[in-house]
Amino acid sequence: MNVLMIGPNSNSKGGIATVIGNFKEHYAGHKVYYLDTWNETHKFREGIRAFWNIRKQIKQKKIDIAHFHVAQKGSFFRKALLAKRIRKECPVIFHMHASQFDTFYEKANPHVQKWIRNILDNVDGIVVLSKEWETYYKKVTKTRIIVIENAVCVPEAPIYNKNAKQIVTFGRIGKRKGSYDILKVAKQIGHTFPEIEFVLYGDGEISQLEAEIQEKKLQNMRVGGWITAEKKEEVMRNTVLHLLPSYHEGLPMAILETMAEGVPNLASNVGGIPQVVYDEQNGYVIEPADINTMVRKLTSFLANQKKRDELSNNAFRTIQENFSLDNYFEKWNQFYDSIKKNEEVEYER
Repeated sequence: MNVLMIGPNSNSKGGIATVIGNFKEHYAGHKVYYLDTWNETHKFREGIRAFWNIRKQIKQKKIDIAHFHVAQKGSFFRKALLAKRIRKECPVIFHMHASQFDTFYEKANPHVQKWIRNILDNVDGIVVLSKEWETYYKKVTKTRIIVIENAVCVPEAPIYNKNAKQIVTFGRIGKRKGSYDILKVAKQIGHTFPEIEFVLYGDGEISQLEAEIQEKKLQNMRVGGWITAEKKEEVMRNTVLHLLPSYHEGLPMAILETMAEGVPNLASNVGGIPQVVYDEQNGYVIEPADINTMVRKLTSFLANQKKRDELSNNAFRTIQENFSLDNYFEKWNQFYDSIKKNEEVEYER
């Protein structure tokens, strides 16, 4: 079977690019070809090129299934146009990574909502990242939906340093990720644990956050900027906890990647996060914007070496048992086969 995977270039920033990169590097199964719709250097040119080339790719490569990686807003509109262009050529899958698709849909006017529903109703399958998103999309479309959670490459052993002095955040910097809430947390934690440094690695609202850090005169917080995968592994060797107090999420690759290295997470109870992070078992879960609970849990965590060991071991085991790439790709193979045969498929969870 030949699959055409359509999405951002795997060297781009963000979780979708990481997912595509994992397919490129580790997937063994059907033949997969890749069509870029976005890269950091030529953002719009790639989309135009994809629009004119996609039908040619379908025919030349004898594609059996088109696998689209989709978010909200511009990503959805671009992929929708491409999907309509090849609808009669082969089955189409929408792999939904959107962290705020509900907000995107609900803020659209009725005509756009109808168009969105029509697009979703006319694809052959929709893959979502969590049960919570499955429940939501079932309200919007009649197309069959399955859950395939994100996954990561699991090392033989974690690299966690329980005595590390950094609490880090990986990903886009901004309000949605709770970046400005971390300012408040860092200020309070600094009184009790002045040796702990909060570092945010990513792109987005960097200058705005740096201005806030300077205004509040925080000595224990800084912005590290965007880093490569190699640099990220080095950073994790000196990370005691990954902090992600988001307001909206899909299933963040940053959480899976850190847990795979034994780094516990403190994260919000949104999107697919509760399917991975279990409060007080392999990390901590809080409600968005709950600064007091974040401070309380972090204080307890930093003061308890035994608890750090326990959460680290359980975090690594969670990824090893439930979110490895081997299991992930097996689910995709089953789903591809079911789409080709037009059959239903269910997975054990």
